[in-house]
Amino acid sequence: MPITSIRTSRKTTATAIKIIIALGLTLIYGCSSQSSKQPQTTPNQHKNTAQHASIGNDVTLQQHSISTSKDDTQQKVKSLKTKKRIAAKKPDSATNPIKSTETSDLWPRLRNGLQLGQHYNNPGIEKQVTWYKNSQSYIDRVISRGQPFLHHIIGELEANDMPLELALLPAVESAFDPLAYSHSHASGLWQFIPGTSKRFGLQRDWWYDGRRDPVASTEAAIKYLKYLNKFFDGDWLLALAAYNSGEGNVRRAIKKNKKVGKPTDFWSLKLPRETRAYVPQLLAISRIIANPEKHGITLPDVADKPYFTKVAVSEQIDLSKAAGMAGIKTKELHKLNAGYNRWVTHPEGPQHIFLPIHTVSKFQKTLASTPRNQWTPIKQYKVKSGDSLSTIAQRYQVPVNHLRKTNGLRSDFLRIGQKLKIPGTGFDSPLMGAMGIYTVKPGDSLWKIAKNKKVSVRNIAKWNNLDVTSPLKLGQKLKVQANGNATSYASLKKLRYKVRRGDSLYRIASKFDIKINDILAWNKLNPKKYLKPGQRLTLFVDVLDI
Repeated sequence: MPITSIRTSRKTTATAIKIIIALGLTLIYGCSSQSSKQPQTTPNQHKNTAQHASIGNDVTLQQHSISTSKDDTQQKVKSLKTKKRIAAKKPDSATNPIKSTETSDLWPRLRNGLQLGQHYNNPGIEKQVTWYKNSQSYIDRVISRGQPFLHHIIGELEANDMPLELALLPAVESAFDPLAYSHSHASGLWQFIPGTSKRFGLQRDWWYDGRRDPVASTEAAIKYLKYLNKFFDGDWLLALAAYNSGEGNVRRAIKKNKKVGKPTDFWSLKLPRETRAYVPQLLAISRIIANPEKHGITLPDVADKPYFTKVAVSEQIDLSKAAGMAGIKTKELHKLNAGYNRWVTHPEGPQHIFLPIHTVSKFQKTLASTPRNQWTPIKQYKVKSGDSLSTIAQRYQVPVNHLRKTNGLRSDFLRIGQKLKIPGTGFDSPLMGAMGIYTVKPGDSLWKIAKNKKVSVRNIAKWNNLDVTSPLKLGQKLKVQANGNATSYASLKKLRYKVRRGDSLYRIASKFDIKINDILAWNKLNPKKYLKPGQRLTLFVDVLDI
């Protein structure tokens, strides 16, 4: 073959090879690009893909590699670190609403932040694991209640670099019920008692209780848990035990063990029975959520996007009115704003409400077109002899300054017969429903009628100008809201109270602001017999009155 032909053949072959290589590279990069655009699979779509690693067989890391090259591995690690940094800086959805197109499931994100996996296989939690894995309906119910709050809580924990097991703590504390209340006067999602709530800056008065505010209480809980973790040298199990029983109890248990040369980890300490079950409960539910398929549990879908946001209002607003403006049920709005005791915002603040994000636009448009004098009920008070601005303010639990401002007063001087505007409560709102007439029957009590009509005892007393301690009369006519008020009834909680040494009916009734006669009726007690330490009593307590 001539040399020129050979050279031409070689050039043609080289050109063909280049074209083939170019086509191959195009196909490879094209496939890689398409692969990167595929939506993220959820645990149900691709079992255990990218789940977090953990000790033992309970939580398994499924390796799903596309490339085995060292460069690809480094790129993935770099990408993962970037995602974690972004997550840690994620803004608070309650105060800074974010426009997100992400609709992926929240559970993979939660699993990625679990940090206590080394305890998931401890024999001390097997009893609780067994209970949870046989309680699908309970898990469905609790997660359904927690759905509005989980995204916010996880975001706050990530921003503080804390284990995401703590996002499940309200499931153990309150079953994600913002109106939950315990016999020790603990209240809200995170079950703060009055002393601890004050210590960590939660506002509490007649109008508002920060323990039931989902955002304020979450912030306080994170502060408290961080403090406890530091107090116990980074041991999260001891911090959790102290969250339940107090750091003093845990510290004393540690000292006792040190004295006799015993270990001082959580599992070795002699702690109250409730605390010994409390920490395993959190670990057990975390283990279930880390690998629900292994335990035969199906987790309800929870979207990885904010559910609610904070909306500022310039003046007091009735929550029932706000719900109507937003186009949602009053019950849903009360759940997000459980911190407001009177179902209206505080006369002096905080002047904001939490709303589902999809309702904000409608609410703001309606609010702007509604006269301010229709935002909240206003009562009228006629000044009597002996009245002063301070005594009227005290009677209606309103700051004196607010009364001055509302009524345009330049001084505290009042005239007999002068009419004052007094801020009303959500219980004075005409939106609470039409009134019906109820005739008292044999065996009736205010509590029994309230339970049947799904209203609170307080409301029946208010509607009828009754003293809640006065007995009802057979045939007596009572005004009762015709359709009931499920939200008011929701604040009535059933408690199981264990009688302590020194307790009496009077002391218990005073402690929970209930009547002695009601305690006797609820428990079928003989008033002539003394209570015994350890005796269990059923109590029905209106948490908004405590």
